[in-house]
Order: sequence, then C-alpha cells, then structure tokens
Amino acid sequence: MLGPVHFKFIFLISILIFMVSITGLIILITIWHMKLTPFKDYALVVDAGSTHSKIFLYTWPADKSDGLGLTSRITQVKACDVDGGPITSIEDPTVTNTQQYFQSAMSDCISKIPLTRKSRTFIFLGGTAGLRLFEMQNPIYTNKLLNSTRTYFNSLGVHFTVPEYQVRIISGSEEGLSGWISTNILMDELLKNNKPLETYGVSDMGGASTQISFVSPNAINDRFNMNLFNTEYDIYSHSYLCYGTEQLRLIYLGQLVNNANGSLLINEPCLQNGYVQNLTYDKLFSTPCARDQYAPLPSLNKSSIFSFIGSGDFSLCSDTVKEHLNKTGCTSTTCSFDNVYQPVPIPTSTKFIAISAWYTTFSSLAPNISLSPNKDGNYDFNSVNFSQIKTAISSICNQPWSDIPEPNKYRPFLCFNSMYHWTLLEHGYSMRDENLKNFHIVKSINSNDIGWTLGYMINQTNAIDPQFRPKRLITKNEFGGLLALCSFFLIVSAIISIIIAMKYYKQRRYM
Repeated sequence: MLGPVHFKFIFLISILIFMVSITGLIILITIWHMKLTPFKDYALVVDAGSTHSKIFLYTWPADKSDGLGLTSRITQVKACDVDGGPITSIEDPTVTNTQQYFQSAMSDCISKIPLTRKSRTFIFLGGTAGLRLFEMQNPIYTNKLLNSTRTYFNSLGVHFTVPEYQVRIISGSEEGLSGWISTNILMDELLKNNKPLETYGVSDMGGASTQISFVSPNAINDRFNMNLFNTEYDIYSHSYLCYGTEQLRLIYLGQLVNNANGSLLINEPCLQNGYVQNLTYDKLFSTPCARDQYAPLPSLNKSSIFSFIGSGDFSLCSDTVKEHLNKTGCTSTTCSFDNVYQPVPIPTSTKFIAISAWYTTFSSLAPNISLSPNKDGNYDFNSVNFSQIKTAISSICNQPWSDIPEPNKYRPFLCFNSMYHWTLLEHGYSMRDENLKNFHIVKSINSNDIGWTLGYMINQTNAIDPQFRPKRLITKNEFGGLLALCSFFLIVSAIISIIIAMKYYKQRRYM
C-alpha cells in the first residue's frame, strides 16, 4: 500500500507534467499565431520585360516545402503591373529612382503577404530580352540598374539572401524552358500525367524575343534534358532574340527606310491606308538589333524624321514580312528560319499553347474570324485553318483607317502584328492546318497568368542552396502531433492528480 510520501511524490510529478503540458500548449498556440498562420509560403517574381514590368505573387502549402515552390499546389495570388514602361525607362538608376519605379506595384503585392510569412517570402527579378539587348548596348548602365534593384529589394524585409542570383538577366533558353514548365504544370501534364509526348509545346511572343519549346527526344541541337517528378523530358527550346513583335517591327521599318532611296516619306504596306507614323532615326536604329544586314545605310541623316504612310496592302505586307524569316541557307538537317535548327515537321499530335503577345494581338483579330473565346477566355483552333486567318488579316490590313471607330493606341499595328505572328507560325515554324487542330492561344489557366515566371520561380527556389533558404520551423503534421501529445499528457496528468488527491484525502480521513 502506498504511503503518504509516495502519494505526494506521484502528485508532484503529475502536477509537473500538467504544468509542462500547459506551457507546451501555450508555446504551440503562440507559434501558430505568430509564425505558422497561414501554413503557406510565398514568392514574388518580377518580370522585367522589354515593354513593361509586372510583379507576380505566388503561394503554396509550406508544411513540407523547406521554402521550395511545391509545383503541385502552387497558385497565383496577385499580379501587379508596374507603371512607367520597362525598367530601362529609369534614366538614372539610383536606389531612390529604382524604388520610385517599383514602389506602388510592389507595395500592392506585398500587402497580400501575411506579416507572419513576409520574412520567408522569396523575391526574384528576371530580366528578359529587352535587358539582354540593353546590356549589349550599355553594360555599365545595366550593371548599375541591377545593383540598385538589389539594394532596394534588400530593404523590403523579404527573403533576399543571394542578391546576384535573385536579381539577374536570364538567358533565352531559361525563359523558354520556364514558360514550358509553367504551361505544363498548370495544364496538369507534369505531376499527374508524366507522359512526355502528351505535354504541350509553347510559343511565347514578347516585345524583344520569341521562344518556341516542345518535347522532341530526337532533336540534335537546342535540346534540354529535364527531370521533373521522376520523369525525363527532352525538350527542344530556342529563343529568337530580336524577333519579338516590337523589335522585329523596328527592323522591318528600318529596311523600308534603307530601300527608300533617301526619301523621308516611306510607303508602309502593313499600316492601314490613311494612317501616318513619324519616327526619328534614333528610334529606328538605336536598337542593337539594327546590325549586319539590318544596319542603317551610312548615307542616312541621323537627325532625320521618317514618315511612314500607310497603304494597307495585304499582299505586299505579307511578302515583306516573309523576307525577315529567311528560309534559305539551312546548314542543319532541318531549320525554321535564319539557319536555326528546328525539328521539322512538328508532329500534328503535339498540342501547342501560344502565350503573351500572341493573346493580346489575337483577341483583337478574333472578331474578324467569328471566333469566340471559350469559358476561360482562351481560344481553340480545332475548327479554324490558315486560310481563314489570312482572310481576317487581309480585312484588317485593307481597311481604311478612317473606317475604324475609337481605335486604341495599339490598333494601328494590328495588321503588322497579326501578319508577323501567323507568318512566323506557318512560314517560320512550318506548321500546317493539321497543327492548328491542337493549337490554343491562352491568357490564363485557373486564374493563373501563363508565362515564364511560374516555372522560373519553381526552378529558382529549388536551385538555391539550402543554407540560403528560409528555415522550416515546424510542419503542419508536426504541429498537430505535438498538440495532441501535449493535450494527452495534460489530460492524463490532470486525471492522475485528481485520483491521487482523492486517495490521499481518503487515506488521511481514516488515519
């Protein structure tokens, strides 16, 4: 029979366990509210493009991520447009001017991050083709701009531990492959399907470059092997610098000037009749893309202003655009254009998604084909052929400018942009009507904007050395287990304490 000393000892142990359990519960609840709520990680990705910058905020469950972007459950929280044009519009790239450029959009995106998760939030900036071109032209300015951006990002209170890696100019292949990853993750082709030949190819049209990427196990050049979810993917991906819509049009206009025999009045077949655009010599020829065969003639006056007079000539526009997609002189087995290797033909079974400027241009052209977007706002081409598309482009190009009611600032260039995009697809990439049956022009999937930023963020968070990642404090399962354990000991110690107290009291009564 237990004596009074034993009762006291057991009672004290029970009380001690009770107090430790209470303390543990208080600590866990405090951690939950101050550190773990919500149980998500976040990342900011800045797309520093050739015409504008845009900030994307992504989130994913953090219970097993160790700061990594978990591709299977990632969602876009918000997209914030940066006002003021491209990042290179910052004339003097001081830290103050860089902050002023980003401040409004960055504050808007960061405000959506819970305070308990802000210090864990990665931030990345990827400079694309516009910055790649600017670096060629002015490397000192570009380096100062990137360093000012790094200093500004370091002041935001987010997870910015590897500045040279987290703010940089990305390569064309990174941009193309990141867009391919983004698209196929959002289309559930990587995690759930894992069948390489059933993935989507991607055509990404920007202002300064365009990328094409698709699975091609037998490609002999520009083939990248990627292991995603324990599946091997051999992806052909090529980025065409200077073949983004904006840069190609400058090259195109520059060639019209070179062929005009010194005249300042230039016939422009891809501008509609009645529209006139005036451009300076510097605007036309200051781009690094105006080189080699596209360089200005030495005889041109650098103070000239050229007037491009729209003639709205569909046939001449088509022929002139094709001249910039040179199909001769291929030294590989098969080429797209300008002696660039590409597997040809692209299998008609390959599904393709076109993104970025493809969407902004085609959404204006679509009413002329009587093609409506689907319920998600995207376009499917299973019942459309190239002939129908050319007819629609012809109606745009040949329409007098005076017949267009309330045009926006992009409307004058719809003829050229449409002509270039679809000529690139048919003439440049050698696609046919059969390819269009699996062709889609897409803006977003499940409220996620489609572009390179999502795939890039996933790659970057996974590539950063673990020592530079935010440390995982506790997982959701671990929290639940500790909570249950503390609760169990709390209840058991309370019951034991009550029983011991009652027995001790009874024993004292009969002594």
